[in-house]
Amino acid sequence: MKRVLVDADSCPQRVRGWLLSRAKKNLIELAFVANRDLTPDEKAPGQIPNFKMLVCPKESQAADNWILQNAGGDDIVVTRDIPLAAALLEKGVAVINDRGKIFDKENIVRALKERELSLQMTELGLGTKRRDSYGQKNFELFAEAFNKKIQE
Repeated sequence: MKRVLVDADSCPQRVRGWLLSRAKKNLIELAFVANRDLTPDEKAPGQIPNFKMLVCPKESQAADNWILQNAGGDDIVVTRDIPLAAALLEKGVAVINDRGKIFDKENIVRALKERELSLQMTELGLGTKRRDSYGQKNFELFAEAFNKKIQE
């Protein structure tokens, strides 16, 4: 059974619910890692034996650090955090985001550069407003990418 660690603070509820349903069917071992408990909105996660909600201290990067320290080569991590994804790839951990992007050693370099450019543009006051909507197409791309990684 594959273990899936989710950087859950920024993960859409729809993705979390879908992953919980996968865990409930005993298809995956699942852990949400966040600095707050995210399970009250979910459907009875306490009844899923292969699910854990790991609440980290409210310090900056605490959940990311826990994931980085505890993820191993057979795990899959779901995160939007580009620097975390880069560090996990260095450890040989599979990483995807909630929009279906499967990170690898080549595309993470581009993602890091795009992130840096975006931060510089924002500092200069030239950043654009980001729309953070999450729709059906995003979810379908995630589910497809996740199913691909889980089969490997």
